[in-house]
Amino acid sequence: MKILTTVMLYLMLFSAPYAKSQWVNQVLPISFPVASCYFPSANTGYIVGYGNLISKTSNGGTNWIDMSLPTTAENMNSVWFLNENTGFLCSTRDTLLYTTNGGINWTNHFYTVYQSDRIFFINGQTGWFTSNGLYKTTNAGINWFQISNQRAQSFIFINESTGWKINYTGSGNNELLKTTDGGVSWNVMFTTGNFRNLYSIDFINENTGWVCGYRGYIAKTENGGVNWTVQRDVETDALYIIDFVNPNTGWAAGDNSLVVRTTNGGSDWTNSSLSASRFQDIKFINENTGWMIGSFGKVYKTTNNGGLTSVSPDETQVKNYSLLQNYPNPFNPVTNLEFVIPDQEFVSLKVYDILGNEISVLVNEMKRAGSYTTEWNASEYPSGIYFYILSVKGKFVETKSMMLLK
Repeated sequence: MKILTTVMLYLMLFSAPYAKSQWVNQVLPISFPVASCYFPSANTGYIVGYGNLISKTSNGGTNWIDMSLPTTAENMNSVWFLNENTGFLCSTRDTLLYTTNGGINWTNHFYTVYQSDRIFFINGQTGWFTSNGLYKTTNAGINWFQISNQRAQSFIFINESTGWKINYTGSGNNELLKTTDGGVSWNVMFTTGNFRNLYSIDFINENTGWVCGYRGYIAKTENGGVNWTVQRDVETDALYIIDFVNPNTGWAAGDNSLVVRTTNGGSDWTNSSLSASRFQDIKFINENTGWMIGSFGKVYKTTNNGGLTSVSPDETQVKNYSLLQNYPNPFNPVTNLEFVIPDQEFVSLKVYDILGNEISVLVNEMKRAGSYTTEWNASEYPSGIYFYILSVKGKFVETKSMMLLK
């Protein structure tokens, strides 16, 4: 649709307000110390934590319900689902719990004398969990067998054979180990020094991976863990979880609301203003949609990799529609676009070039009342003036211009 006549009225470029955090805050029915989350689909998800508690959503996190667990389960450390109905829980007492009906009923599926800490499946058949060693299944969790007597702080596999794990050495340091036979044998790749603890590891292929840990430490390897380059080591607070959705874009989070994001493989990290005394888990189901959970029921969701956020109407006291000026402006190549709606509406936010051609759809869905910010990356477009239009069907339309300078 051509809109040149309309948008040419808005050629003046203005400074912008400060952009808010870029995640939607979702609310659990009970505030409890959360530990792990998993989403087998865009609609269905589970969050577990301490105090024998589990919450489930069937509508992408808009609503959550509490579900019952066996009274002997105690604290939940990790959750994984093979599909919307079949899943596993790692607990401090029953070790491994199992459901086949979407969490309505749970049975004690596998028991060891130690608690189980983390569970991970690479596909519908092959998975591992840590307890007093590393256990493996090759038949979707029907049977489990121990393949290692070493516990792991964190582990990841990128196929049925190749994986990495972090071990605590007992001397205040960590070892990072690699396997190429599915976890039967492990080789030490490096050992941290100066009491440098590592807490989380993530790989996107056999060569490229990251670790994070104490004092906001992040390091990257591009040769399967043989060599590591420190990318970040500047905080007093720890990073407990790291997750990459592609070779460029990743998130890490930890203590005291510390959340950082990169869009260039970790060469640069920027802070994000999310709030939790401690973040415990990050899960993306694709490059755009993901959840981040923190202490005492903090749940955040994004639908375009951190590009949107909402604030409660009670906090903002929204009364009018508004489209604010983008920030920064001029920009290169990323800018933030903010709008406010007073009621739940179907909202459209689109970007157009100087000729009136639609080039990007940033928002096109139902939104609750609140303030929203979306990020537009113009790396594929040339320098020049662009326009963005907020449309609320039958109620509100506003256009503003912005300038890309490369």
